[in-house]
Amino acid sequence: MNKTKLLIEFILIFVLPPLLIVLGVMSKVMIMPLMWLIALYAYLHLRRAKVNVLAIDFDSQALYSILKRFLFIGAAINIFVFFYRPDLFLVLLKEEPLRWLELMILYPILSAYTQEIVFRNFFFYRYEKLFEKRIVLFVVINALLFSYIHIVFENWVAVVFTFVGGVLFALTFLKTRSTLLVSIEHSIYGNALYTLGLGYYFYHGSNI
Repeated sequence: MNKTKLLIEFILIFVLPPLLIVLGVMSKVMIMPLMWLIALYAYLHLRRAKVNVLAIDFDSQALYSILKRFLFIGAAINIFVFFYRPDLFLVLLKEEPLRWLELMILYPILSAYTQEIVFRNFFFYRYEKLFEKRIVLFVVINALLFSYIHIVFENWVAVVFTFVGGVLFALTFLKTRSTLLVSIEHSIYGNALYTLGLGYYFYHGSNI
């Protein structure tokens, strides 16, 4: 694909959708349907390139590293919620346990996995070669774009937390090249945020 087509594709996928929502051209409830549509586009391109995003391929040692890292970061998130917004601490679990359970089941499949197909698998496939000698910059750009789509929620917590998450997920994918593994990591952090109460900053209507 030539550079002009790459640029147009980049704008249509990574720049325009959040901007249209923030400007009020589209409703916030469109964020996940749009993500699913983009994920389908990404999946079809990856499949044509013989990239298997459905492969069950990950190193158990890498999974162990992710879980070990989560123990520390999860504890930090716990402390942050407890002191910054104690009123939100475990609020969904306490007040809407069935909704919480629904999120724990559906978020990994309908949200985390589709986002990882787009922001890690497809993004790396399309643009990594352009940053061969500037991999740190590439990871930062990837995290910034991941954070940028969350401006639709109009709060700093969503933007900052997803930037940090974007860095973690990009590094995991860079190391493992496993869509499944990075989706598991994304799901762990996403479910933790919803459980601890920060889902308040991400939840709008039917979006998960």
